Amino acid sequence: MVNLINTTIEDTPDGAIALITIDNQRKANTLNSAAIGDLNRSLSELHSNPDIALVILTGAGDKVFIGGADIKEMSTLNTESARTFITNLHHVCHKIRYLHAPVIARVNGLALGAGMEIAAVCDMVVACQHAAFAMPEVRVGIPSVIDAALLPRILGAGLARDLVMTGRMLSAADARVAGFVQRLAEETTLDEEIQTVIDEILAGGRQAISLQKQLCNDWENNPLASGIQIGIETFAHSYDTAEPKTMMERFLNRDRSG
Repeated sequence: MVNLINTTIEDTPDGAIALITIDNQRKANTLNSAAIGDLNRSLSELHSNPDIALVILTGAGDKVFIGGADIKEMSTLNTESARTFITNLHHVCHKIRYLHAPVIARVNGLALGAGMEIAAVCDMVVACQHAAFAMPEVRVGIPSVIDAALLPRILGAGLARDLVMTGRMLSAADARVAGFVQRLAEETTLDEEIQTVIDEILAGGRQAISLQKQLCNDWENNPLASGIQIGIETFAHSYDTAEPKTMMERFLNRDRSG
């Protein structure tokens, strides 16, 4: 069986960078059960690897990020198998959202259905100008579910309802204005923008970045007062290691030398 999920790891002085590529170009990088299982396993392995500092998630080629879930397979589902299929897909989204390291969506083309949901759970979306986003599930007789629940929080309730009820496309430029895309690159400079993001993230402390990701999730999942208290505890625990002392001394020494 062909593996549709390719994961490579590059070691750098600031930590390892993982690149996950969904490679199913013949079928617009869609996700069937086998690919979903492979992606789940790959994410679990990365989460258990403390050396991973950053993950880049993308689609193969230059036309499609992820074209959604495999419609051919979904056409054969029944009530019980549909529940299993969509639960496994949610597990992918959950693992991306709660991975100990930031996950960056490198959106190189269309992000449809599950592709837009997977982009939504990443910590940052970097897209090229010709990228586009859509939630077209209603056009094949099913609702947009699982992590589409994040869309009202990101886009606002009105635009989210528009997209999931009409299935229409949202251009990369409009997605940038709506706050879904954080960085928009020219067609030929997508990887340069990705490298800029990598450099910016790796300039932070590894522990601090991991704690910050946890806090971002906590802020979204808890009331304001709880989020503030969680932040106080997290700040205190950041001193469990020498990272703050080391990085602050480096900062102070740089100022003195300047």
